[in-house]
Amino acid sequence: MLVSKIKNKLPKKFYESLEFNKFRPSQEKAINAGLLEGKNMLVCSPTASGKTFVAELAGIKRILEDGGKMVYIVPLKSLASEKADEFKEKYTDFGIQTALSIGDPDSSEGWLSKYDIIVCTSEKFDSLLRHNIPWLKDVQTVIFDEIHLLNDTNRGPTLEIIITLLKRVLTNVQIIGLSATIGNPEEFADWLDAELIEDKWRPVELHQGIFHEDKLKFLKFKDDKPISKTVSDSALNVAMDTINLGKQALVFCPTKKSAEATAEKIADLINEKFNDDLSSKIMGSAGSATRQCIRLSKCVTAGTAFHHSGLLSKQKKLVENGFKDNKIKIICCTPTLAMGVNLPAFRVIMKSLKRFTGRGMDWIPVLEYHQMTGRAGRPDFGDDFGEAITLAGTEKEFKFIKEKYVEGDSEEITSKLSVEPVLRSAVLSLVASGFVIKLDDLIEFFKETFYGQQFGDDFGFRLKIEDAVSSLIDFGFMKQTDNTILPTKIGRRVSELYIYPDAAHDLIEGLNKMNTDFDNIAILHLIASNWEMYPWTNIQKKDYEWIETSVEEIMDKIVAEPPNKWDWTYTAFLKKCKTCFLMNEWIHESNEEFILDEYNVPPGELRNVISRADWLLYGASELCKLTDNLAKVNQINKIKLRVKNGIKSELIPLVRLRGIGRVRARRLYSAGFKNVLKLRTAKLDELSRIIGKAIAEKVKEQVGQKIIRES
Repeated sequence: MLVSKIKNKLPKKFYESLEFNKFRPSQEKAINAGLLEGKNMLVCSPTASGKTFVAELAGIKRILEDGGKMVYIVPLKSLASEKADEFKEKYTDFGIQTALSIGDPDSSEGWLSKYDIIVCTSEKFDSLLRHNIPWLKDVQTVIFDEIHLLNDTNRGPTLEIIITLLKRVLTNVQIIGLSATIGNPEEFADWLDAELIEDKWRPVELHQGIFHEDKLKFLKFKDDKPISKTVSDSALNVAMDTINLGKQALVFCPTKKSAEATAEKIADLINEKFNDDLSSKIMGSAGSATRQCIRLSKCVTAGTAFHHSGLLSKQKKLVENGFKDNKIKIICCTPTLAMGVNLPAFRVIMKSLKRFTGRGMDWIPVLEYHQMTGRAGRPDFGDDFGEAITLAGTEKEFKFIKEKYVEGDSEEITSKLSVEPVLRSAVLSLVASGFVIKLDDLIEFFKETFYGQQFGDDFGFRLKIEDAVSSLIDFGFMKQTDNTILPTKIGRRVSELYIYPDAAHDLIEGLNKMNTDFDNIAILHLIASNWEMYPWTNIQKKDYEWIETSVEEIMDKIVAEPPNKWDWTYTAFLKKCKTCFLMNEWIHESNEEFILDEYNVPPGELRNVISRADWLLYGASELCKLTDNLAKVNQINKIKLRVKNGIKSELIPLVRLRGIGRVRARRLYSAGFKNVLKLRTAKLDELSRIIGKAIAEKVKEQVGQKIIRES
């Protein structure tokens, strides 16, 4: 379809901004199905096929014509940042303002009312709904990127509740779901009340192959290709072949450890060394250069890198940009990168299609395989095709991969809303936000969910919802009179804090058991034991002895009762204790290098632990105010500040100043500047030598001294 065909259906400046003259197949199908007339859409087409612009066509048109808002929901914060930057670049000149909202979940963020496009994660938008955002009525277009994640146990229920709520509350909203592949698209589109748009067109062809017995076997796609066998590891041989072709590749590995080792082995095979500048930036990206920083830096020098949750955000960004700039040829990564930022590569190499699930190594879903293979092929680099290559060790494995993944269909999406803690959270959020106040209406709401569509005729459907209500009443979070259900004051606060009801109940129970003069380790252990902190820090065989000894030393201070050693929960208990000791190490100013060496926790994972603990400590402080635990608030807030900054208590006054973190605070304290009064009387030159002139000037201004800068 020519763009000129819809000239009269788009605002003039939007139409004139389009830099192409022909729509892609999925875009044409969506337009013909009523996209520009406001119909809901479920668009299933490959990566880079133009799905996102289908959503933009509808959303930007409605913003310019009607002044309504567009909400763009993605699964990851990194992806949200990328999309927000993209929309700002494309649409700011139209007078359209784009906002990124991925921060504090206990905030309605009133400033968002001034923006036309709001990009956020599903969890953040769910949090906004719980705060009764006044601008919800202005939302006319909602896009769910990677909507197939409704099938995910963690993210799915949140998506499902949001979609059901929007369909119920906003009569004029246009919902657009985007996905590369869904196993039951007709059923899913029916629930969305959407037109189903399916298309297999890609801007570059995708050749799927299996590497077996030193050959790339492309099956029906093209002729087989032999690969030079340099070493015994197939992944390394295929990666080196990619480099010799002058191309780039993503190598998906099953674990973080595997990603790091594979990147290092490829780097060892590369003779040329370059990227000294990028390597230096990697080394300086953490507070202290850990052995992980050193390993990554050495890889980058040779043009390889690893990428996983153990890296700091800054390090991930450096690796991603290095790949985009063609300075890094090979990234060895975990599967989470498949739904992250846009990093297309000529080749995608699946080192293994298995993943550790807690019960051992299991085969990944077909849907996840398609997410990874979709990264192959780079239209912006002029590639005519991309190659997705899976490694098979045996003939039996070759046949299995061929039938299940290359030729097989994706799994069907099924609702994950019936899991009890998830269901209780959904019920509380609906009641606490005032969207539902009658039990019968609550039942009707869940009938409108995808869960209701799939299982609404099940005998246990109503019983599960009534049990969830009963549990919330037992927790003290809701009350019921006849058919009316209302939140209690504490129940409403739990919902706003975005803490699972079960986790909040455990937190309250623990806080009630703690003495007023509790030891710091008591609150750290209570926080570490909360299941909102999952996944807990892994333990190794060598950890058991020292953790058990350390636990004995704190037993008189913590409120938890340890299970018997032969109980199946014992290992989980030790993981929680190790997480507690990790946080205690952090607030005593141990650096990232020491923590990595002693706890085997890399900086990225440490920051994740600290972030979750910081939020739970805030929640604990807020819940104390509503549960006759006011005397504990001040101590909890001090611990929160120490956890957030990784400091001893003596540095608290200093880190309250903007621009002063744990390192600068310790420098000031060691130099004798231990409080605000000392800083107020300090000479600017003296402070500048310790923390730099720019920061010193800001500090002096904060403590009440006016700085006259040279013009």
